[in-house]
Amino acid sequence: MPATPGSYSLFFFLNQLTLNFKNTQLIVNEGYYCYCGSALGKGGLQRRILRHLDQIKKVYWHIDYLTPHARFLYLCFCETIISLECVFAKAINKLPNVKAPFPGFGSTDCTNKCISHLLYTPKMWNGEEIVKKLIRSINDHEK
Repeated sequence: MPATPGSYSLFFFLNQLTLNFKNTQLIVNEGYYCYCGSALGKGGLQRRILRHLDQIKKVYWHIDYLTPHARFLYLCFCETIISLECVFAKAINKLPNVKAPFPGFGSTDCTNKCISHLLYTPKMWNGEEIVKKLIRSINDHEK
């Protein structure tokens, strides 16, 4: 994993769980999730992804509530000095049976008005389909 700036999509599975989130109980359905993010600061992709994979950490981002319970499946990333997390989230959200389970989750600082940077599907992600979709979204974004 490079220690350079970039954007990523992290795919994982969660069993059903209940979280206490901002004085509210949040029921997280069992299924397959994707979180889209960017790591443009110090340590880049390497530091951010390793943080997500760490089971014990201080809760700082929304995703930190979920990652200790996650079974990680795979990661797609792109080395870039610009944030592509919104591009990735919008592309993945267009796949069949994908939805944003919690509006605003992971996207409170989003300037592109994304519904969420956390996406859900009840069925296993199709890695080949996702990689093609993400490459296409990057190419379309660069035009």
